[in-house]
Amino acid sequence: MDKKRAGLQLLKITVSVGLIAILLYRISPGRLLEYLGNIDPVWMAVAVAIFLVSSLLGALQWHLLLSAGGVKMPVRRTFSLYFTGLFFNNLLPSNVGGDAYKIYDVVRTGYDPHKVFAITLLDRVIGITGLCLLALAASLTLFFTGGTADMGLYALVFAGCVVPILALTLSRKISTPVRRTLSRIRLWGIGERLELVFSHLGSFRSFPKLLGKVIALTLTIQILRISTHLAVAIALGIRPEVRDMLHFFVFVPLLGLIMMLPISINGLGLREGAGILLFTRIGLLEEEAFLMEFLTYVVMVGVSLIGGVLFLKRQITGSISIDKDTDSGV
Repeated sequence: MDKKRAGLQLLKITVSVGLIAILLYRISPGRLLEYLGNIDPVWMAVAVAIFLVSSLLGALQWHLLLSAGGVKMPVRRTFSLYFTGLFFNNLLPSNVGGDAYKIYDVVRTGYDPHKVFAITLLDRVIGITGLCLLALAASLTLFFTGGTADMGLYALVFAGCVVPILALTLSRKISTPVRRTLSRIRLWGIGERLELVFSHLGSFRSFPKLLGKVIALTLTIQILRISTHLAVAIALGIRPEVRDMLHFFVFVPLLGLIMMLPISINGLGLREGAGILLFTRIGLLEEEAFLMEFLTYVVMVGVSLIGGVLFLKRQITGSISIDKDTDSGV
């Protein structure tokens, strides 16, 4: 790691530690310990189970996209790589570190790197689109049933995320001029690489039924991941009403968008601070909002440890081969 990258990572660590320190100074440590002492282990187990199921479905989604793109792997292999990537996403300072690992591990067996990158990028884009679609529906529902003007603003934010993504993915008329413009970038061959990536992304228009299945799958995945936050809230003794639950479907996606800012380590500190600002608006105490977001992250890390175990097992056994001719299993 060069000095510039090391300095950037040090800055991110400083931001995360600083934000956590400020938040702990603002809220009551005594009340935090009180909430932790009264936490319901059954509902925490429910939260773990919900996030585990969402991760299994996430692995299935990636597997379906890989298979459609001509990258044939056994289901168990795809799931192993997916969970290992999930582990690295929570371990490395960047939340895309796991994607880089998955791409590298598939590419080194002989597959086209641009194709694997494009498929993994599409997997990410579909996930973000599904999350924003849910948030758009929830924010519009709240806005038209007596919600504040902020809900209208949030709806515009989510619509601004969804519309361009759908347009570029589904419309050849829109994506073609964008591809041509990006292909003119000569610096470090970026234009040529982006052209290849867009070409692979465009090929998925030939699989409308597959995209329909994947969109339905990603909506289910995102509902489960938002429900993980709800399960942790209930474990803390919070009993949200139906309208409050709709706010979860707005606030959790907002947190997801905020955490894409590369200013902290895996969103640590940023997640909790933004969670306090958002969830205290529906009646949660600062301590409740802080713990809900922090414990949800702990749940995510806990589930991702499955990938860590699989990674260590692979290192011990030295198994790296993938049989391209093996049936995909789906």
